[in-house]
Amino acid sequence: MREYSEQHKKAWEYDAYSFWVRNSGTPQERAQKAAADPKGMLKKYAAYFDSFEGVRIANICGSCGKKAIPLALLGAQVTVFDISEDNKRYALEAADAANVSIAYEVCDVLDIDLERYSGYFDVVFMEGGILHYFHDIDEFMKVMASILRADGKIICSDFHPFTKIYDSLKTGQPEMSYFSTDVYEAEMAHARFYDEETRRLMPKCRYRKYTISEIINGIIGAGFILERFDEHPAWENDALPGEFTAVAVKKG
Repeated sequence: MREYSEQHKKAWEYDAYSFWVRNSGTPQERAQKAAADPKGMLKKYAAYFDSFEGVRIANICGSCGKKAIPLALLGAQVTVFDISEDNKRYALEAADAANVSIAYEVCDVLDIDLERYSGYFDVVFMEGGILHYFHDIDEFMKVMASILRADGKIICSDFHPFTKIYDSLKTGQPEMSYFSTDVYEAEMAHARFYDEETRRLMPKCRYRKYTISEIINGIIGAGFILERFDEHPAWENDALPGEFTAVAVKKG
């Protein structure tokens, strides 16, 4: 495992299970919410899927199962890849409470077992801001392509590169030159929800933010045909970009 991955694992296993219980409810409560409206729980991402029933989906950095469980409720065969054992515990308990089954692999996604998963999935899906955890987007996209079948689809939704120069999502991330290629150390995503004393104790992560062209060229360079690139407004200010979604198909 890469040194920075070990650092990220420590950060994402720090009080993680308790955090999800406090902020998303118990696994049983989360399951009830997902079961009541699985498409609603997918939010804008539901529109990017052609179908759900029987579709093999790799949910990259799928965290506590917040999207994997609704996908499974809609009939998909979902495998989550994530670095946190605590996330896995919460996700599997919530899936069990929702009476669905999901697979969950705890690993650095750059080290996915390709003997097992090469060409396995119909869809690779990611959301919630994960690209900045990986320091080589070309390597990342090549791994994503390798686990997809020919003509499979990648749905990559992430923080808009505009957030490099302005924190439009209010995540507390530092601002920098848009064209910066620096790797920097900063708080993990949930730190802002803790008191100052706890925040000082929490392990930090090492981030690398990308420009739009780096993201698009990483997708194309990995052998994908880009079909859509949608930009979405920031959560609290719809005059500013906050997220994007790229949809691409692996060449047959």
